[in-house]
Amino acid sequence: MSVFLAPKGIIDDIQAKLSRAWWAGKEKGRYWTMIPWKTLCKPKAMGGLGIRDVRLFNMALLGRQVWRLINNTDSLCFKVLSSKYFPDGNIFKAKKVDKASFTWSSIAKAAEMLKEGFGWQVGNGEKINIWADNWGMEGLNGDGERSVAWGQQMLGRQQSRASLRTGLGRQDM
Repeated sequence: MSVFLAPKGIIDDIQAKLSRAWWAGKEKGRYWTMIPWKTLCKPKAMGGLGIRDVRLFNMALLGRQVWRLINNTDSLCFKVLSSKYFPDGNIFKAKKVDKASFTWSSIAKAAEMLKEGFGWQVGNGEKINIWADNWGMEGLNGDGERSVAWGQQMLGRQQSRASLRTGLGRQDM
């Protein structure tokens, strides 16, 4: 589970077995659920029992692999995967491959989910692509034409505000 994205059917089976094990009584067969499964999966501090949601746990383990690839660029795993799938060293800008390994396609799905939650901490600005990177605002998440159109619209608003400000400044003088 830490390297492969478990199929939905497998996850559903594991969830069902966990649920049956929790609710089953002494007699086998039917069982009675007193509390919804979602409530049991909540953390103890929020009124649940802290039982892990298997699908989210699987994605968290895959996310850890993504994190390792980002931070351990000297590892053999990084060197092998980057040589085939992301030669520029950026896991979030991987090239499309026709027959990707199951391991890579699992890690790529986790990277895609993680990318939505990532933002930038601006340092020297060397690696920032203002049009393609996720800035945490709707429209500037790297989805091509929509991002460019939204960015140009926002730049147009900024330019009109700037010209308005400079115009007002001249009148006040």
